Amino acid sequence: MSVGEAVSRFPRERTWLLPALQSAQRAEGWLSPETLAAVAAHLRVPRSEVWGVASHYPELRLAKPGRRVVRVCTGVACVARGGERLLARCEERLGVRSRPITPIAAVSARPSSTRCWIRPPPTWSRRRSRVAADRRRRR
Repeated sequence: MSVGEAVSRFPRERTWLLPALQSAQRAEGWLSPETLAAVAAHLRVPRSEVWGVASHYPELRLAKPGRRVVRVCTGVACVARGGERLLARCEERLGVRSRPITPIAAVSARPSSTRCWIRPPPTWSRRRSRVAADRRRRR
């Protein structure tokens, strides 16, 4: 699906800006300046507003990512446990920078505060009912 097709599914209203950007990113893999301009033209909003929304959300990529993306949690709890040091070590080892995103052919490193939850993962059990009970208890 092309970017034009992805964006044209949405009504021409400002309220559809974020879903249109997400759809365009799914189609292209990232949000190029041309894509941002196409979204702005379709939704009839200023390019500056489209850029502002796209640059605000960390999951929207404004640089072409590598074939592999390494995400390191930099949320408050993970920073307290060494998340920033881990991100720095990944950058050093991979030879990339996460801020700003450095696109290369092989890998991109990205800080992410949305990929980590402060709760234990579900425990594995051979009996399915026990796993479901463990999940219900944690809620």
